[in-house]
Amino acid sequence: MKTIALICAYNEEKHIKEIIEKTMKHVPNVLIVNDGSLDKTKDEVKKTKAKIVHHEINKGKGEALKTGFDYCLKNGYERIITLDADGQHDPNEIPLLLNKMDEGYDIVIGARKREKMPLIRRISNKISSRIISKKINKEIKDSQSGFRIINSDILKNINLETSNFDLESEIIIKAAKGGYKIGDEEIKTIYADEKSKMHPIKDTLRFFKVINQSKKW
Repeated sequence: MKTIALICAYNEEKHIKEIIEKTMKHVPNVLIVNDGSLDKTKDEVKKTKAKIVHHEINKGKGEALKTGFDYCLKNGYERIITLDADGQHDPNEIPLLLNKMDEGYDIVIGARKREKMPLIRRISNKISSRIISKKINKEIKDSQSGFRIINSDILKNINLETSNFDLESEIIIKAAKGGYKIGDEEIKTIYADEKSKMHPIKDTLRFFKVINQSKKW
């Protein structure tokens, strides 16, 4: 199947080139959505063979993902791998997710071990994953993980309404309601010098708003 890796980047000049090069060892097609970066992210991407599209201003992860999804669908990609630009996801684990998807899944989520997470992330991850699991009547081990593979058919058949990190929860809920098969694969839990772009209050409130909105979906 025609596969592409989608990486959304905002001020990731330190990591982005290495992430692209590692990713290309497993997936030759890589798309970077440069989400209004103010540093040298764009220059670092240009040193690689990755494709790149730009937001003139920072719009947030959800809008960056939607821009990337639109590109992937217009260019006929059938499987879309999403991973972070800050080094929190190991591209060398892409084959693990691909092999899992070959078992018949429509989405495969990379599930991190919670015991290796910082405390605040461990708590928020556990709560959000439990809420979504209950909502869709299926265990989701790591609902906040952005390391995923998505079958493009899902994106063709659902309307994405959110604009930030809550988009990743929206995809899970709508895919489940559409009868798509969701699985997970254990991945490394990596925390180094990266700084999360998530806002602990705003993005928590957005998450609960998505859960409330999902009653209408």
